[in-house]
Amino acid sequence: MILKTASGDFPIPPEVARCLPSAPDLPGQHADERERRAFRDWLEASSENLIAYERLRRWRLVQEDLAAAAKRAGRIHQVTDDGLE
Repeated sequence: MILKTASGDFPIPPEVARCLPSAPDLPGQHADERERRAFRDWLEASSENLIAYERLRRWRLVQEDLAAAAKRAGRIHQVTDDGLE
């Protein structure tokens, strides 16, 4: 698995990947109504889905910040489980 950030693409270690909640990808800008509706239906199907998506969204934001900080410091970003709590 690869984490794509504005600072680059980084491999997700298997031990981190196992901790990530399962959620479908957010429909892209050019997604059709069917794709957007399918995502909304999944999100609204249960509170667990909403929680899983929010955890994954927060993890991605934290990793984005960590990747940017590593780039500014001239280091390679190592993907972690930071942000999943």
